[in-house]
Amino acid sequence: MCRFIFYLGAPIRLSTIISEPSHSLLVQSLHSSCQSVSLNADGFGIAWYVPDITPIPGVFKDITPAWSNINLRQLARVTKSGCIAAHIRAASAGAIVNTNCHPFTFRNFSWMHNGCIPFYNHLKRDIYSMISDSAFELIKGTTDSELLFALFISNYEKEIGYKAEKAKTNGTVYYSTHCALEPEEKPYPSHVNNTEIIPKVLQETIFQIHELLLQYELKNGLLSNNTGSEGNVNGNNGSNGAGASNSCGGSGSSGNNSPTDLLMEGASLRQTNSCCKLNLAVTDGFTVVATRYVTGMPEAAHSLYWSRGSTIKFDDGHCQLGRSTDSSPHSKSYSESLVISSEPLASDFQCEPVPVNHIVIGNSSGYFSIEPIN
Repeated sequence: MCRFIFYLGAPIRLSTIISEPSHSLLVQSLHSSCQSVSLNADGFGIAWYVPDITPIPGVFKDITPAWSNINLRQLARVTKSGCIAAHIRAASAGAIVNTNCHPFTFRNFSWMHNGCIPFYNHLKRDIYSMISDSAFELIKGTTDSELLFALFISNYEKEIGYKAEKAKTNGTVYYSTHCALEPEEKPYPSHVNNTEIIPKVLQETIFQIHELLLQYELKNGLLSNNTGSEGNVNGNNGSNGAGASNSCGGSGSSGNNSPTDLLMEGASLRQTNSCCKLNLAVTDGFTVVATRYVTGMPEAAHSLYWSRGSTIKFDDGHCQLGRSTDSSPHSKSYSESLVISSEPLASDFQCEPVPVNHIVIGNSSGYFSIEPIN
């Protein structure tokens, strides 16, 4: 079910998280600790930022397993960045092609997802209807993760009042997204306070998906409507889909026997019978926001960890992480590095699990917070 690692802090070599730890991204691609899927061999990707050169991230993806890609090792050995997003894929939706590998990028944003949207083939029409014209243009592949990213971008542009410039046609035909003649994307306006806006928009995006899934299950008899509303305790309406079964592991229930009267832990919507798992990470190169979220039973959520320190270094696979003197999640320090990872990077890696249905917020100025998603 994929794994990802995010780093924000002082510039480090990409290999610091890619290959050097005893449980690095390369190791996780072959021997993940995830009980359901231990092998993540359906491709990989890495995005990194060099703001002195451009606000647009550099990206390297391939459909080969991360552990066997010599180009990844060589690139990681000599490239440094203070903002790194790395992902390995175990495909659940979409073919094994380069355009379906994470991180997905658009303008100055990078996006990663660990999880899946149940009944995706039946819900994607409704999700597409919520996508703006400009966000629609970013979609190159066929995954639920990329469509979720497009929905986030649509909500983000609406939140900041952004209107895309109309493209000026000059008759030039670009036959590949990798064509050397294709102009570089322009970043979103820099005056926006993304430390406040990104968490708000990401939560809105999550709620839209949760509501769609809830409405689908109610419409198709997978949940009973015991509250008198359309499944949302706030009485909001959503779109409907039509689909197939994808039960939530660990729920111990199915059909109308599911716990429909329960609220999500840390959330404001009822639990679904199926499990939509939304471990997400999005960054603009300066702010990172990550979520650990599941629409069904909390114990079915994928793992996610966070760690902070003034330094991060791996010696023969062992982690040496400088710790802040103030360990409060809301502390502010201007010399902190932040690591958010699906699994600990080493057996001695000092990290804490992100609570289920919580959001992690950090930026390059040292701000850090963990808050419930509600």
